[in-house]
Amino acid sequence: MKKHLLCLFLFYSTISFCQNKIYYLEGTLGKSTIFMTVQVYNSDQEASLNVVYFYKNSLKDIKLEAKLKDNNYTFYFKPGDVITEKFYLKKSGNNFDGFWYDAKDKQLAVHLEPVNFDNYKSNIKIRFDDERLNLVKYKFLEFKKQKTTLYNNKEFVWYSEKHCDSDFFRLGNNFSEKNKALINPILEEIHIQNTLSQLNCSSSFEYSNGQGIESTTTINFLNANLLGFETFNSWFCGGAHPDFGGSGYLIDLNNGKQYEIDDILAFDKSVTGDRENNFDAFSKYRNDYFAPKLLEVITSIEHFKKPDNDDDCDYTNEEYWDFPSWSYTDKGIQFTPSFYRAARNCEEPFLVPFEKLKKYKNPKFPYELK
Repeated sequence: MKKHLLCLFLFYSTISFCQNKIYYLEGTLGKSTIFMTVQVYNSDQEASLNVVYFYKNSLKDIKLEAKLKDNNYTFYFKPGDVITEKFYLKKSGNNFDGFWYDAKDKQLAVHLEPVNFDNYKSNIKIRFDDERLNLVKYKFLEFKKQKTTLYNNKEFVWYSEKHCDSDFFRLGNNFSEKNKALINPILEEIHIQNTLSQLNCSSSFEYSNGQGIESTTTINFLNANLLGFETFNSWFCGGAHPDFGGSGYLIDLNNGKQYEIDDILAFDKSVTGDRENNFDAFSKYRNDYFAPKLLEVITSIEHFKKPDNDDDCDYTNEEYWDFPSWSYTDKGIQFTPSFYRAARNCEEPFLVPFEKLKKYKNPKFPYELK
């Protein structure tokens, strides 16, 4: 209903982008198999296009600039204001046919038709709604064992992926068969999602080398019941600026549950981790209870003071503690405040020992904080 009302409003505003079309295509460029997404946004004045394609043997996205006139599609890649390749395609029915040219005007025939997604069905729990061609990429991923490491005398096996820079771990041989059967599929899904993000990390400024996201994974907690680790990523996938950020994971080895920080700590009985379905209550709890109490606890350790200079990092501002990143470690929980982009250099981790957090343990969290 909301979508229909939006279209109706835009129609009467004479600026309508409601006639959107998305084509998911597969076919050939010369002898190579390629896949392409073409998004067309029609307004009353002109059509705007977003186009991305990748080769089956590479899987790395190439973002194209695009024009549409009288059912004729022109796509081109233009890093450094130099066109290195271009497509001239005509749509007939559901198919696109034409030619591709490189910088020296070498010509290859192109034929594209709608992707038959029945060939790429998957039971994996990752959501593919926004990037449907991830279903295709997923089918062609190849993971290879690289090394084995130890943490608390337990084996962790690290894997890399053939097409890009993407390393991650699985539980090794001296974990129980039950643990491996339960947890390794979860770890594999995380690895797959990280890999797809890496393959999708592309820019119109240069060809992707599969290294646009620099990622580090650190295992930092393990006992008979829980596995804790964190990932830290820095990336540049086009856009105005590079960026970075971290994520903490705490997984129950007995049932595979992935705990969020609100599952672990409760600074008030109104605690809710249901960000997706109950965002108002979630935000209210974070703003009214989580941020001020967490800041109070950390200040008791770090003795924060409001800086004299507005350009300095102000860790006394509750706003930066509403949605911190966190990591469950063997010494306590590490929190990193979330600053606005221009002040990202202020984002550093602060460790809170378990002893300081025990009285705030969520009653539903089944384990002691230690």
